[in-house]
Amino acid sequence: MEQIKKNRWLIKLIAKANFSTKSQLLRNFLFSENKYLPKTKLEANAKSVLKCALCPNMCRFDCPVLKAEKSEALSPSGKTRVAHLLETDKLNYERETTSIFYNDADCDACKQWCPFGFSVGELSIGIKSDIANRGLAPKGLLAVKEKILERHTLYPENVTSMEINPKKKAEILYFAGCTTLNRRKETAVATTKILESAGVDFTVLQEEWCCGYPLHALGFRKEFEAFSEHNIKSFKETGCKTIVCSCPSCAYMFKKIYPAGKYNVQHTSQFFWELMKNNRLNLKDVEREVVFHDPCSLARKLNVYEEPRLILKSIPKINLKEAYSNKKNTQCCGRGGALGIANPALSLQLAKNRVAQLKETSASVVTACPSCELALKEADETIEVLDLSEIILAALNQ
Repeated sequence: MEQIKKNRWLIKLIAKANFSTKSQLLRNFLFSENKYLPKTKLEANAKSVLKCALCPNMCRFDCPVLKAEKSEALSPSGKTRVAHLLETDKLNYERETTSIFYNDADCDACKQWCPFGFSVGELSIGIKSDIANRGLAPKGLLAVKEKILERHTLYPENVTSMEINPKKKAEILYFAGCTTLNRRKETAVATTKILESAGVDFTVLQEEWCCGYPLHALGFRKEFEAFSEHNIKSFKETGCKTIVCSCPSCAYMFKKIYPAGKYNVQHTSQFFWELMKNNRLNLKDVEREVVFHDPCSLARKLNVYEEPRLILKSIPKINLKEAYSNKKNTQCCGRGGALGIANPALSLQLAKNRVAQLKETSASVVTACPSCELALKEADETIEVLDLSEIILAALNQ
């Protein structure tokens, strides 16, 4: 009804036109876009790609990849313009051309400013699927895919277990995630200690398979679906009703990308805050100043940014500072969209840019994503980077 009111002037104008003009306007309105869309069915959302390509690119100022590379081809609408030309056979699918779609952090910064609510990172996944289906995925990423299929994890350490004897059944399942288990074990240990301290009846998987985010982000759709099917079966065997994830990307995949299920998926920050509200954690003073870095997947994709702050503000003597770019206006650490795999140098530059912003506020950073923690620390070894679970553990009266 609002749209009709806004366009009442146009409706009146069209009503005064002759029959042939009305007929032409109606045909153009209903069918003209078909002239610009691919003739064959593809994985990419061709209509959304076209709309993004034709946009005046109002989001470009906030794109971390464009800031780092300063190449118009890597701007949000620059990518979708190339995508449109590829998908409509006006450009040939060649590795030099298609490589731009792997230089994407899937951070959703563009979505914050888009009138259509598009995420170029999400649109790029369909494009990368079309590239993979044509056998043109970069050879290095094909090797990564094979390693994930072989090891069931992204990392060569091949850690897929908490190395504890879990209960067979429990209503709460803690899912640590590949990065936590292989590179940020401190987070997993802190989380289990917090859950035990609060008297939470929980279990873990005997073997954790990757949530499939790297496969999904790189366009390997069939392989991702195999992982999602395995994980759903594993969840069912535990009898869980709630899945608690240390990694925001895992939580995002289970909540938004996996087939709709009966599970209540929460990030640890959400679950910890529930415990604190119910007085299940006894906290002591932790005297320090910190700045909180919002992970893109947590703040933008899951809309979770208040809970970490409420937790930090509830710990006595924590002095929480805010970075200029925070909450949904955060800046990417560079590890999203599997960018750390596809283009490590670009990923590192994004991390350095974010660290420089954070250090203006504090050199002690708390975040709630294992990938962010690795990226920020790799960018600058002089800063302290802690997971939210580690701060809570330090505050526990045990």
